Amino acid sequence: MTDYFKMFVGSNTNRLLSPESIRTIEGWVRVPNMGSPSNTAESQRIRNLDELDVIVDTDAHIRETIDDLLPYIDDQYEGAKWIVERTEHPERDIYSLTHSLPPSLHAERGGWSADTNTVDKKLNELDEFNIDYGIVDPGLNLVLPTVNNERIAVALTKAYNNWLLDNFLDEGNHRLKANLLVSHHRPEMMAEEIDRMAGEKDIVGVAFPSTGVIPPAGHDRYDPIYQAAEDNGLPVFFHGASTNTSHVFPLQRMYNQTYTEDHVIIHPFSQMWNLSSLIFQGAPERFPDLDFVFQESGVGWIPYLMWRMDDHYLEMNYELPLLEKMPSEYIHDQIYFTTQPLGHTEDNPRHLAMAIEMAGPNNIMYSSDLPHSDFDPPSELFNRIRGHFDRETVENIMGETARELLDL
Repeated sequence: MTDYFKMFVGSNTNRLLSPESIRTIEGWVRVPNMGSPSNTAESQRIRNLDELDVIVDTDAHIRETIDDLLPYIDDQYEGAKWIVERTEHPERDIYSLTHSLPPSLHAERGGWSADTNTVDKKLNELDEFNIDYGIVDPGLNLVLPTVNNERIAVALTKAYNNWLLDNFLDEGNHRLKANLLVSHHRPEMMAEEIDRMAGEKDIVGVAFPSTGVIPPAGHDRYDPIYQAAEDNGLPVFFHGASTNTSHVFPLQRMYNQTYTEDHVIIHPFSQMWNLSSLIFQGAPERFPDLDFVFQESGVGWIPYLMWRMDDHYLEMNYELPLLEKMPSEYIHDQIYFTTQPLGHTEDNPRHLAMAIEMAGPNNIMYSSDLPHSDFDPPSELFNRIRGHFDRETVENIMGETARELLDL
């Protein structure tokens, strides 16, 4: 019997203990059977990737360019369009895309060079890895938080959404679904954009580029975005970008002398800040019917942050009047995570499975991050978890949870 845990209320140390070794303080809390190796019979396990009914890639990037978007900038932003189309280096002068060292050296190993801004090429990518659905996310416009002109940021956001509709979602295929794009600059206008786009077929969520979003995601200035997403039944996806480091972690950007140092920490740093802000500022309490998804930071950081947030809530809940329950309960009820990057877990896949088990497997969804060079094909995740969870849990992680959340 290992499926019970207990926390010492008021202690600065949360402990995971067996029923035999702990005395009751507030009563037992039952946690679901996670299908761990010790209690999953071999007959309950799935053996082959082909046995899955559906595989959903919850982070399938496309590579839009400024030249793609220019024809889609609305006439009401004529001045913004005039500036953008006459800018010789828009990635530097409109966006502020910065790196410690050139990321091209990383990309040349096989990812960024891929041209995936057409439907056919994106579908070929899905076919190559036997993926049934791809949830399309932006590429260049993950850098949107670095645009310091609100009018241009709004113009580019709407242009991306119109380009997405024309070039990916109106082509008659229904394997490519997409998140409509919002920026953090003008939340009220972004709420209108959500209302405008939400009824389009194959729009399944709201992409909120999250590195460089200041104030962080829990601030109530973003409530119009969350209200519109909740009203339209669309989950909000937070996706980071190491290109935006200088806008939120300037000291780290200054002293990270290599691209490696920057890339290793910025994705999880961004998501930790935004998730803790979201929880402690009560966004799930204000929007109880809204789901949130955190992308491209893997899963290893989730149990650590969850334990730490629970611990601080128990110690200092007088600071947190907006919360009605433990942070981990909000996470289990309303927060989802995508799996890429798996990291170097091949040598000991049990560790990855245990991290997923601790994070909560019902809230974990497969993602590839294609076409980036550090993408994870479905087989890499499947092979590392299939021996540790029962069939249903593996099916959920690989696609069923996404199918239900996104109504595929």
